[in-house]
Amino acid sequence: MFHEHASVIQDLTFKHTGCVLTESQNAQFCLYGDLLQEWNQRMNLTRITEPHEVILKHFIDSMILTRFLSGSCFADLGTGAGFPGVPLKILRPELDVILMDSLKKRLGFLDIVIDRLNLTGIMTVHARTEDFGKDPLYRGHFDTVSSRAVARLPVLLEYALPVLKINGLFLAPKGSQTDNELAESQKALKVLGGEVEGIERYSLGEGAEYRAVVLIRKVKQTPLQYPRQPGVPVKNPLI
Repeated sequence: MFHEHASVIQDLTFKHTGCVLTESQNAQFCLYGDLLQEWNQRMNLTRITEPHEVILKHFIDSMILTRFLSGSCFADLGTGAGFPGVPLKILRPELDVILMDSLKKRLGFLDIVIDRLNLTGIMTVHARTEDFGKDPLYRGHFDTVSSRAVARLPVLLEYALPVLKINGLFLAPKGSQTDNELAESQKALKVLGGEVEGIERYSLGEGAEYRAVVLIRKVKQTPLQYPRQPGVPVKNPLI
């Protein structure tokens, strides 16, 4: 089980983020890995199941975002099995985290993770991303937002920018299509009030696909008609 890989978690965390995990944080990651493997046998949470790959491609790939976090309020849109929100919460306990997903079963798993890992200041929200962006509780609320492996960038911008504060930052983890997706996103950026601040490219080592994080600053208010009705951003993206 994952406790046999505790030293790997510690070593890779330091190598890729410069952070040293406490004993308690390392234990939380080990338990999270165990729960992920156990629940993945009942529902499709991830196709990545081998412990070293889970550590590298889920835990570390999520934790890399810590260097870009600002403020105290973070939302993970389409969180799935909890990436990147749960690893960031373990690494940054002071962060207030919302894990949003449209599938209730996945959130049931994450509620158990939150309970078993004794995490506080983190909660799950069951919603469609478009409805979440219209909700007065969350619109314009977050300092930092991320969304991992959910959609192409023009669609993600319509999901993320409405819930960010002005000057908030959207972190978009991407792979080999980063430049193409950015080229597609010029209209969405202009319409929704975003501005590309930079692209951080990195490697998780041999055998891991190319990775990048696109940093997008919200520079003006998103017009109230966005996000559009559920399903529309995917069918008719702003390109």
